[in-house]
Amino acid sequence: MTRSSRLRPPLRMIEAFEAAARLGSRSAAAAELNVTPGAVRKQLRALEQWLGLKLFAEDGRDITLNEAGRSLAQSVTAGMAQIGDGLAALRPQQGERSQLSVLAPATFAMKWLVPRLHLLERVAPQLQVTLRQTNTHDDWLTLPHHVAIRRDGFVPSGYEAQSLLRETLSAFVAPALVAPAMVPDQVPLLESGTRSGDLDRWLVAASVQRLGQPCRRFAHFYIAYEAALAGEGLIVAPTVLASADVAAGRLVAPWPDITVPGAAYSIVMPATAAMRNRAAPFLTWLYTEIEAHAIASA
Repeated sequence: MTRSSRLRPPLRMIEAFEAAARLGSRSAAAAELNVTPGAVRKQLRALEQWLGLKLFAEDGRDITLNEAGRSLAQSVTAGMAQIGDGLAALRPQQGERSQLSVLAPATFAMKWLVPRLHLLERVAPQLQVTLRQTNTHDDWLTLPHHVAIRRDGFVPSGYEAQSLLRETLSAFVAPALVAPAMVPDQVPLLESGTRSGDLDRWLVAASVQRLGQPCRRFAHFYIAYEAALAGEGLIVAPTVLASADVAAGRLVAPWPDITVPGAAYSIVMPATAAMRNRAAPFLTWLYTEIEAHAIASA
């Protein structure tokens, strides 16, 4: 055994760990690797013994990475992607589709990204995107992904970030609530715990004096947004997310000139050349769609 081989565990351990970490399940990893779940479990235990530390927070059916496991998963996922992309560049293409796992905030995914994903097929037919929605308090680093769309500004070690868009916030109500000469004080207010402060900032911009007035509060923004669609009150929301519902007549912006800046969205991904190459077709398409939407909304 050479010195260099002693510095890394057998590749079968790394393959089992990468698949289990990415898929979040030993049984799913076993199916992908065409082995038994027991074999995957054995390789994961062997890897922990080789490292001399635990990689998982619990030993249930679905695995949960601990801090050490998350750190290793970031490096291993990027490394395996680089190996795969290097091999693909050297062999003839046979119609294989490149896989890209994307995480995105729930409302952005539902209201903006999902309705446009079919357009990606036209410009990048070789790319198969798997989209997973995330909520504000999710530990997204534990979820399988290649690329994440985030609005919290957090860039993990070993990752890089690039700006995607900045929200513009405005107030929206269902058409049934619109009345002649209406003012914001007269409309029931809706707010979500995950976007605390957006409503008050808009009310200040609208010169509403009764700050702190009662409002219905929901745990997640997409639930508050559905309540607004149902005609239960006013919601302050990103114009990029509400534009389709406004165009379809499901929402109205009674005061379109009163806006405040919202959160900045970023693309974050492992800082490797292989990951940049893998994500490039998706990001090129995404930025084109963002620009087209901005022009159409101007």
